[in-house]
Amino acid sequence: MKQPKTKQKKTWSVREFLRFVVPSVASMFVFSTYTIVDGIFVTHGVGELALAAVNLCMPFINAMFALAVLLSVGTSTVCAIHIGRGEPEQANKTFTQNALVVGACALLLTLLVHLFPNAVVELLGATEGTRAYMISYLQTVSSFAVFFMVSYCFEVLVKTGGHPAVSVIGVSVCCVTNIVLDYVFVMKLHMGVTGAALATGIAQAMSFLIFLIHFLRGRSSIKFRVSRPFPGVYRRILPLGLSEFSSEFALGYTTFLFNRVIRAYIGETGIVSYSLIGYVNTLVLMLVVGTTQGMQPLVSLNLGRGDRAACRGYYRYALTGGVAAAAACFAVCQIFPEWIVSLLFDRSSPTFAYTVGALRAFSCTFLLMGFNVLSAGYFTAMELPLPAMTVALARGFVTVTVAVTALAARFGGDGIWYAPAANEALCLLLTGAFLLIYRRRAALTLRG
Repeated sequence: MKQPKTKQKKTWSVREFLRFVVPSVASMFVFSTYTIVDGIFVTHGVGELALAAVNLCMPFINAMFALAVLLSVGTSTVCAIHIGRGEPEQANKTFTQNALVVGACALLLTLLVHLFPNAVVELLGATEGTRAYMISYLQTVSSFAVFFMVSYCFEVLVKTGGHPAVSVIGVSVCCVTNIVLDYVFVMKLHMGVTGAALATGIAQAMSFLIFLIHFLRGRSSIKFRVSRPFPGVYRRILPLGLSEFSSEFALGYTTFLFNRVIRAYIGETGIVSYSLIGYVNTLVLMLVVGTTQGMQPLVSLNLGRGDRAACRGYYRYALTGGVAAAAACFAVCQIFPEWIVSLLFDRSSPTFAYTVGALRAFSCTFLLMGFNVLSAGYFTAMELPLPAMTVALARGFVTVTVAVTALAARFGGDGIWYAPAANEALCLLLTGAFLLIYRRRAALTLRG
């Protein structure tokens, strides 16, 4: 006689999900907010050309963070799985080794910018009017690369160690410090873009110290444990971090690509407009990334415990919240674009009206962004690097290049602003195909 199926006890909860996701989203939101504040101070304290110069430098900043993401997200997944399996010492050694590796990479980037400043800004697309601003900004920011990158590494692992609220404290202190110092250095001392870069660097150093003290106090379930190097672990870490690395690096690549295409089809007005649109895009993306990063430790911990139903449950929660937040941002950009643009540009500026229309068109991408980013993050947390990497690389490099160049060639400058939405639509098909494949294999499903 066939036995009736017993209902599996639910081992995941909204409360636990929110305990991890809310601090993560808050920290990402605060981070995005103070980058926007940077833009406001630079625009009003120096000028629109200086804002364009800072925007041209953003691909380097994104590349710096992308390298930290590559090494840190994969480490977070590996550490979470070790903790879930009851192997804390292995998690501690992996964390410590990675922090040292991230610091060494940061020092190399600092040397690169200081030894070859002209080559770096030339690669980023410097113009005659922006070159001096860019060199000044990059050399100052890169001097703090260790704090930028290791602070991010600590911020990710703080959540994995069971203290997500600490990440909010660190990022909030960073934000407040940056805003105060921006006002002092840019508006009062008239230090220009150098002052803005210095404010950002000191703020990152403050968050680094907060996270360092947290780990040294020993309250985290992850602690410093210096051991003999075991580089073989990166065969596991790098594939897991590649999807998030691609997402972060793609942000810089997209900025680089857009700056090049906009300069060819629209001109300087378009580059200035894209400076604001890039800030808005970063804000929305960070909300989704924050949801993803809050979800990932929960998924990986339950994967280590063998509880795949909980993994799927937390993915559903993240998908619902992340997609809803991105859709709400789309609505705000459609209803209140004038207010958003007025944060950086005066309403009498010739750039104002053009930017309003461009922002409305660009924001269509937010409707699809959440699903792709969250799904790639879920693949990573489930130790499925191939689909995570494929979706991230397609979304960040392949399909966006096709969309931007094709729509610009067909519709001119207006087509550029709809290209990100076309990119997300193409990637949605790819993401859906991977989910269907893994559902059929019973390794990854959308239902618990």
